[in-house]
Amino acid sequence: MWLEATTHPGLEDLLLEELSALYPGEGAEVDARKGRVRIPRAWVGEEALGLRLARHLVLFRARLLLSREDPLGALERAALALPWPELEGAGSFRVEARREGKHPFTSPGGERRVGEALHRAYGVPVDLKRPAVRVRVDVRGEEAFLGVQLTERPLSRRFPKAALRGSLTPVLAQALLRLADARPGMRVLDPFTGSGTIALEAASTLGPTSPVYAGDLDEKRLGLAREAALASGLSWIRFLRADARHLPRFFPEVDRILANPPHGLRLGRKEGLFHLYWDFLRGALALLPPGGRVALLTLRPALLKRALPPGFALRHARVVEQGGVYPRVFVLEKL
Repeated sequence: MWLEATTHPGLEDLLLEELSALYPGEGAEVDARKGRVRIPRAWVGEEALGLRLARHLVLFRARLLLSREDPLGALERAALALPWPELEGAGSFRVEARREGKHPFTSPGGERRVGEALHRAYGVPVDLKRPAVRVRVDVRGEEAFLGVQLTERPLSRRFPKAALRGSLTPVLAQALLRLADARPGMRVLDPFTGSGTIALEAASTLGPTSPVYAGDLDEKRLGLAREAALASGLSWIRFLRADARHLPRFFPEVDRILANPPHGLRLGRKEGLFHLYWDFLRGALALLPPGGRVALLTLRPALLKRALPPGFALRHARVVEQGGVYPRVFVLEKL
C-alpha cells in the first residue's frame, strides 16, 4: 500500500520535502509521471490533510497489469480480491476512474463494472454526488491502480470561495513562499493581490508575527479579499488600494515580495507589460533590504529579464503547470 499525493507539475520536489518531513524515513519518492509523489503507507491519519503543497490524496492498495483480452474483468476481479474496510457499514460510495492512454473501454465503463461488483459484495448504495467513500481506479497505460481517495475536495480549497476566483491556487502561492524562503516574523508583500490568494496563504502559513501587506487597484477584488481574510481569521493582513508600479508610495520596507503580475493580456501591446515589469521591479528593489527576495510568476520570462534592474540576482527559476498554462517562477535576491 502507498499514499499518492498530487500537486502542480513542476512542484514535485517541494511536495516531496513536505511529505518526507511529515513521515520521515519512510521512503517518499517522486513518481515518474508529473505532478505525483508517493510514499509507502498502510494507514494515513488526519495529519496528512494539513499538507500545503498537495491537492488530492489517494491510498492505493493494488497495482496490476491489465489483461488485453478482458481488462474490465481483470479490474473487477482485482477489486473483489481486495479488502475494503471503508465500505463496511458505509452509507454510500462511488467509483471514480481516471485513464491515461488508449484503452478498449471508457472511464464510465470501468466505473460501472467495478462499482456493480463492489455493490454486490458489500451492499452499499451508490451515490454519484456526495458519496461517503470514493473508490479510485486509475488506469495508466497497461497498468491499473486501485485504492481509496482520502480527499473529498482538493486540499487547496482552504479559503472561502471569494479567494478562489483568481487564477492562482493556494498550492502555487505556497510554492512561492517556500522558494522565497519566507519565514515567521518576516514582512511580506503581495502587490498584485487580486482575490487575495497569496496574502491569505502567507498569513495562514507564517502566522500573526509576520506583517502581511496586500495591494491592488481593483476595489471590488480588494473587498472580496478582505472578506475572505476575515472569514479565514486572518485579520492582520493589511489590504490597500495601491499601484504596483509605485510601491514605495504605498508600502514600508518588507523582507519578501510574492507576486503574480498580469500576464499582458489586459495591457495590450508587449511594451505595456515591459513597462509594468520595469516599474514594479525598481519599486521592489527600493522596498527590500539586502538579501530580501522577490518570488514571482511570468509567462514572458525574456521580457522580465530585460526589465531586471542592476541590484537583483536571479537565484532560482523553474516552470510549473496550472490549468494548461506553464508560467515560469523566478526568485530574485537583492544584492
